[in-house]
Amino acid sequence: MKILVTGGAGFIGSNFVHVVANDHPDWSIRVFDALTYAGNRANLMNDATHEFIQGDITDAAQVSSALNGVNLVINFAAESHVTRSEDDPQRFFRTNVEGTKTVLAAAKTAKIPVIHISTDEVYGPIVDGYFKETDKRNDDSQATSAYAKSKSVADDIARAAMADQQVMVVRPTNNYGPRQYPEKALPRWITNLVDKKPIPLWGDGGQVRDWLFVEDTARGISFLVEHGQWGEVYNLGANQTPEITNRMAAERLCALFELDPATYIQSIPDPRPDHDVRYGVNTEKLTALGYKPATSFEDGFKQTVDWYRANEAWWRPIKAEAESIYQGKEKQ
Repeated sequence: MKILVTGGAGFIGSNFVHVVANDHPDWSIRVFDALTYAGNRANLMNDATHEFIQGDITDAAQVSSALNGVNLVINFAAESHVTRSEDDPQRFFRTNVEGTKTVLAAAKTAKIPVIHISTDEVYGPIVDGYFKETDKRNDDSQATSAYAKSKSVADDIARAAMADQQVMVVRPTNNYGPRQYPEKALPRWITNLVDKKPIPLWGDGGQVRDWLFVEDTARGISFLVEHGQWGEVYNLGANQTPEITNRMAAERLCALFELDPATYIQSIPDPRPDHDVRYGVNTEKLTALGYKPATSFEDGFKQTVDWYRANEAWWRPIKAEAESIYQGKEKQ
C-alpha cells in the first residue's frame, strides 16, 4: 500500500501520517502539501517513514507527478477555518473546490482510488437529532459559512465522481488534538491559559460540537482504507453523551490548569449573530462496520493540554498570527 496524503503537513493529515507509521508500518506514505500558514514540516519531523513533496493541489501537473507509484489518494488538503473564510472566500473556493476537482481528475486518469475528507459542516446545524449520510442535499444550501459551502461543493463533486471512478467520502466532526493551529478554539484557549490569559467564550457558550480526538479520526480513516466501500459516504464522530457545549469545554480546560473558570472564562458578544448552535451526525453506518472512536472527552482534552504544554516551541512563534484574525471581530 502506497498512499498519497494531500495536506499531510496540516493538522489532521499529519496526525494520520503518525498513526499510520505506528499502526501500519507496512504502508508507505507520500505527503503532498503546499505548506501554507497551517501546513508545517515540523508536524512531521519526528516521523522519518514518509516521503515529502511540496506542491499545490490546484496544479494539475504537480498532482499528476505526485501520483506516480501510488495506489490510493487521501485528500485532506483544505482551507479549514470559518473566520478566515469570512474575509477571503475565494481562497477557500480555490483550494477546497478547484483543488478537489484537480485531485479527482488526475486520479481518474491514473486509475487511482480517492478517499475525500469532507466535514460534518456540509449538513449545517441541527437543533435535535442527527444527520445521516443521505441527508446532505446536492447543493450548498445547508452550509452556513464560506468554509462550509466550499466543502459542501467539494463533497458534491467527490460524490458525483463516484459514477465512473473509485471514490469514498468521509465526514468527520469537530477535530481537536496535537498540532492544531492555534486559530482554532481549543488550541487558542489552551495557549491562552498557558500564558494565564482568559478564554474568550463567544455568547453564552451553549454551542454544541461533537469533539472528536484527531487520532480517532486518523484511525477511523485507516479503518475505512481496509473496510470501507467505494461509492459510499461515512460519518465519523464521537457522539459524546452528554453532549459537550463550548462552555463545558472551556471549564474542562480550566480544571486541567487548576484555574478558576470565573476568572479565566471571559464571555464576550458572539461575533457571529447566526452562529450555528449545534451539529450532530449519525455514525451507525461506520460503527456497523466495526469502528468506534476510543478516546473519551476527558482523556482527549488531557492529552491535548499535555502536548501544548510540552511543545511551546511549536506554537509560540505562530500564536500572534493566529490571534490577528480576530482583531476587530471580538468586542469585549
